[in-house]
Amino acid sequence: MYQLKKFCRKHGLDTHLIDRSLTYFENKAMLKSQVHTFDPESHMAEFRAQREEYDHFVREHFLVYYLDHQRRGETTSAEVGEQDNSPPQFSLRRFVTMRNQHRARACKKHKD
Repeated sequence: MYQLKKFCRKHGLDTHLIDRSLTYFENKAMLKSQVHTFDPESHMAEFRAQREEYDHFVREHFLVYYLDHQRRGETTSAEVGEQDNSPPQFSLRRFVTMRNQHRARACKKHKD
């Protein structure tokens, strides 16, 4: 009985599947038939099919997909972060414009 319970725990089966009216070997055979063997290739094929279906939906119904994410508040990028309050970067255009305005005012004062 201990070995059957150990087998159930190892394979994720419910120990209530063990039938006390059956022999050890009959129980073991029945429990083995309940264990699903993991076949990575079939799981990958299923995953690829689901991914293709998802990609097709996004291509065909992009607006619905986008609006659904926007409704749930999932369209904000995690990279945005807080607002940047640092001083503005140097701009040559702004520098030249300010210098010309300053020179124009200085010339105007000098002429008066």
